[in-house]
This record gives sequence, structure tokens and C-alpha cells, in this order.
Amino acid sequence: MPVTLVHADAAEQRRLAALRDYGVLDTAPESDFDDIAVLAAQLCRTPIALVSLVDADRQWFKARVGLQLCETAREDSFCAHAMYAVDVMQVPDARIDPRFQANPLVTGEPNIVFYAGAPLVTSTGEVLGSLCVIDHEPRLLTPAECQGLRTLARHVIAQLELRQYARGVDAANERLREADKVRDEFVSRVTHELRTPLTSINGYLEMLADDDVEPAAGIDFLRRIRRNSDRLMALVDDMLLAAQAGQDQLRLTKRRLDLAELSRAAVVRNQVLAAGRGLEIRADAPEPVLVEADEIRLVQVIERLVLNAVKFTPRGRITVGATVRGDQVELTVRDTGVGIDPGDRERVLAPFRRSAYAERAEVQGAGLGLSIVKAIVDGHGGSMRIESEPGRGAAIIVSLPGVSGVI
Repeated sequence: MPVTLVHADAAEQRRLAALRDYGVLDTAPESDFDDIAVLAAQLCRTPIALVSLVDADRQWFKARVGLQLCETAREDSFCAHAMYAVDVMQVPDARIDPRFQANPLVTGEPNIVFYAGAPLVTSTGEVLGSLCVIDHEPRLLTPAECQGLRTLARHVIAQLELRQYARGVDAANERLREADKVRDEFVSRVTHELRTPLTSINGYLEMLADDDVEPAAGIDFLRRIRRNSDRLMALVDDMLLAAQAGQDQLRLTKRRLDLAELSRAAVVRNQVLAAGRGLEIRADAPEPVLVEADEIRLVQVIERLVLNAVKFTPRGRITVGATVRGDQVELTVRDTGVGIDPGDRERVLAPFRRSAYAERAEVQGAGLGLSIVKAIVDGHGGSMRIESEPGRGAAIIVSLPGVSGVI
């Protein structure tokens, strides 16, 4: 049966608006997407692989392997079904599936028999299409192949969101005096941060495509692919948040919170991470410290400061403190790490700018953490400062307007 379309549906209109906002439809082929399609075909051992975006009346292929068509009618689209699946949708034999047996793509070219598609879901939950693989023989994917296809689908979204972010940066840079310099640093840093995990992912996927790979080794490869995938998605999340902050688009939902409680919770969450680096982490927040703030954003501030401290503390301890200072409250994350040179204290608060030590030691990171913290703090009407001596650790102090009373 053909897919029933309800174009007037509000959810569908939001989905189509999200798709068009990426500005990718009818664009020229790009190696980043082509490489993903090639990897999908190799991983799943199929002659055809497609990055399929489902428009109002058609499905259009941003990347394709083994197929000459660049688009087909939406009513004939397998991907229009797959994009709403919870997991990878598989059609073992379309010739006997009531949904597809009369489909012209089954009865004629490209003679689809087997189909598997992983939905392409944006960070805001909109579905754009699917990454799919097609064969001319009936079959099913293995669990490892399904996992790999899901991972590659996430990378399609990562590429789209990186491009969307880049367009936002380009528009903002026109209003900045140092636009060229900022853009160059962005490209250099993000390229460096993307290349390492992508190279690792490509290597493991090539090994997974080997028929001789042992099941245990394949599971280990998938774990490594997932870790690198998470690293890429974290980078995308940071860049999108930085873009929102740079355009003053942070939406804050404030309520009364206990900063001391949030500080203690952050210490508990990061105990394993700190212990893995041989560090002690503790809270110095015994009394309630009340603040009117957006809980999600305030937790992001604490998490980024703690992770930054872990990154730059080779030995010793990290302390997360919360206290009241007159009509202000202070969050302090103090470490015994490498410290920050005086000349770098302003620099590290700007997007994509890192300390001289981070550059020399090639510490992982895009230089966004502290700039995001500053943007969130500014949005709350607060301030932040750095107290540090090189080689003697650092303390980052965030001051926010306090409140009186009880939660």
C-alpha cells in the first residue's frame, strides 16, 4: 500500500521546515556524505546505499552508491516508512511484503528485494529521512551491522548540523571585526577535533566489513565506534550551544535552586572520571545556597568547569564549592593543576581560543567550554573570574545574584 500523506498536518509541516532549514536539498554531491554511504554499503555488504531525505512529495538522495536515480516519488519510498521506525527497519523480501510487493521500485528498477533503513533524527527530534542499504537478494542484517548503520546515521545528522552551525557562524562573523580570524580558528580547531574520531571510526568500520572478523572483536569495534561517535556528537552539541549563545538566543527557565545541592551532585557524577585520572574530587558546600536560575544551564556550567579541571589537573584534587557572599552567591571550582598564564585568562573565555599550554600539550578540545560557561553566566546576570598561578592550579569563580528564603 502506498504511504498516506497528510501534508496539512502540523507535525509534518514542522518536519519539512526543519529539513529545508538545513539547506541541503538539491545541493551538489559532497565527499563527507558520499563517504558515509560507501561505508554503509561496505559494512552491510550491499550493492546499494543511500542517504535519503524525504521531502513533501519526493525522496531525494544526498548521497548514493550503486544507484543512478537522484530522487523518487515519496509514495514509492521505503524511507518514508523507515524514518518513523524506532530502530533499523528491515524488509527481508519486499516481493512478499504486502506494503511493498506492488511498488514500482520492487517490480522494476532498481528491483529492491532487501531493504534496511536507519532513521535520520535531528537533535530536536525531527526526522529527515533515513540512511538505507538495499540488496537484490532476500536477507537480514546482523546485530553488529544494525548498530553500525545506526552509528553512521548519527554521523549524517552530525554533518548536517555542522553545516547549519557553520552558516550561523558565517552570518555572525559579518558583524564582527575579527571575523576572518575567528572563522580560521574555528575551521582549524573543528577539523582537528573531527579528524581523529572520524579516522578511528572509518578504520573500525573497514575492519567490521571484513568477513573474517570475530564476533567478540566486532563487539569491541562497535564499542570504540560508539565512544568516538559520542565524542563527535558532544562537539556538535557544544557548537550549537555556542552558536545560540553568540546570537543571544539562550532561553532560560528560571526557578529557585540550591547551588550547594547541585555542586554535591556534580561531584558524585564525576567521581569515577576523577578516580580514573588518579584525582580526588570533593564538594565544599555544606549549607544551602539559593539562586534563581535555569537548572539545565546551571548544571551545564558546573559540569563544564569540573571537566575542564579534570582535563588540566594531572595530579592532586578538585574542589567544587558553593557559598553566599552578601547579595551574591559564588560557585568555585578549584584544582591543583597546571594553572593558567595571566595573558591567557581573557583569551580562554572567547570561543575557539585556548591557553598556550593546551596548544603545546595538544590537549583534546575545541576551545568552547569556558566560552559557553561565560555565555550562560552572562545570561543570568552574573560574572566569572579566574584566579590562577602557572603550575599552582586554578580557581574559576562564578558569581550570581542570590535570593533569600527557602526552596
